[in-house]
Amino acid sequence: MRKFKITNPYAGVDWDSWHHYKTNLHTHSTASDAQVDFSDMIKAYYDAGFDILAMTDHGVVNHGWNQKPRRIPVLSVSSIIKKPTWLSNEEYGAILDGTYKNRGRGMTDLRYGIEINTAVFTKAHVNGFFTEYGQGLVGHENDFEGPVKGVAESGGLSVINHPGDWLESYVDVNHAHEKKNVELFADILKKYPSCLGIEAFNRIDTVTCADRILWDELLSAVIPSGRNVWGFANSDAHVLSDIDTSFMDFVLPDRTEQTVRRGMENGTFFSVGRRAVYEFGKDFVGEGEYPTVTRITVNEDEQSISIEGKNYNRVQWISNGKIIAEGEKIDLIAASQNIGCYVRAQLLGKGGICLTQAFVLDDGNMHEVTLRNITPQQRKLERAEDKFKSTRFYVLGQEISREIAYRKRRRQEKKK
Repeated sequence: MRKFKITNPYAGVDWDSWHHYKTNLHTHSTASDAQVDFSDMIKAYYDAGFDILAMTDHGVVNHGWNQKPRRIPVLSVSSIIKKPTWLSNEEYGAILDGTYKNRGRGMTDLRYGIEINTAVFTKAHVNGFFTEYGQGLVGHENDFEGPVKGVAESGGLSVINHPGDWLESYVDVNHAHEKKNVELFADILKKYPSCLGIEAFNRIDTVTCADRILWDELLSAVIPSGRNVWGFANSDAHVLSDIDTSFMDFVLPDRTEQTVRRGMENGTFFSVGRRAVYEFGKDFVGEGEYPTVTRITVNEDEQSISIEGKNYNRVQWISNGKIIAEGEKIDLIAASQNIGCYVRAQLLGKGGICLTQAFVLDDGNMHEVTLRNITPQQRKLERAEDKFKSTRFYVLGQEISREIAYRKRRRQEKKK
C-alpha cells in the first residue's frame, strides 16, 4: 500500500484570521498596447472590487500609479495616439487606503511589474515583478529564458505568460503534451526558482485553453526535482471588458507588497477563470459569485485532503492530468493507483472555476524525470535549428505566410 508524505502549499495559512484578496497581476494600458488609459484602467479595477493590482505594460516598469509611465512610443501606437495619464497624489493615496469613492477598502499597488519581450512576434512573454529589469528592452523571438534570467539576477520574481499562445496549443492540444515543449519550460523552472510558474488562465481562455494541460505536464516533470510549479490566472486586460475574466484569490494576513510577494512565492492563492473551454465548453461564461476555498485540511495519518468552500457545485481532484476523484474530500489510499507525484483540486460553479495549487505527494519512490533521451549531437542540431527559427528574418517570413493564407481563406469564404 502506498503512503504519501503530503506537502501542503497552504500549510501556513491561518484560515480563521487571514483575508481573501481579489488579485490581478497582468494588466496593460495606453502606456503600451492597450486601449484604456493608464489611470482609467487602475480606477476600473478598483471599481470592480479588486484588492491587489500589478500594472505590467510591455517594456514599461511600473514605479507607482502616481508616477509617469516611461513608455516607449516607437513600440506602442496607443501611447502615440493618446499619451497615458497617471493618478494624482491625492487619487493615489485615496485608492490605496479605500477612501476613493468611499469604497472602504483599499487596493494595493504592486509596483515594479513589467511584461518583458516587448516587440516579439512569437508571444514569448514573461512577467517580471519586484524588478527594474526589462525597461525598454525589445526582446528576442522564442526566448523565455533570457527574461527569466534577467529578472532572477535583479532579485525579482517572474511568471511565464500564456504559454499556449506561443505553443499554439489552442489549435492543436498535442503541443501541450509534446516532450520537447514540456522540457523547454521544465528546464527553465528547474534552473530558476524565482520563476514561480505559468499562467493557467489568461483572459477568456481562448489561447490558454490547453495551459492547464501543460501545467499538469510540468507538475509531473518538475516536482521530482524538488520544487512546485504555481498556476496563475490573470485578465491580461487591454480593454475594460477583460477585467473580470481571470484573476486570483490570494489568502494573506494583509496586502502589503512584501506580504503579496511571500504569497506569490509560497503559493497561497487560488486561480479563478470565468471561462474554461475544456472544463465547461466554449459557450460557458461564469457570472456572479465565483467558487472560493475557505479552508483546507490535510490529514497525513488518515491520508486525506479535505476542502471547504462556497459558490461551487462540484469538486474534482486531478493527478497526472486526469480527474481521479470527486467530492470535498479525497482518500489518497483509495485513489493511489491513479496518483502521480501530486494532486490538485478544482471547484466548479455557476461563477466559474477555482483551481488550488498542487499538493506534492511523495511515496518515497520519487525520482528525477528524463523527458527525452537524445544524443548531444541531436541536441546540438536541434538548438541550431531553433536558433535559426528564432531569427527575425525567419519569424517575419512565417508571419507574412500566415497573413497570406488568412487572406486567401477569407476570399474563398466570401465567394461561397
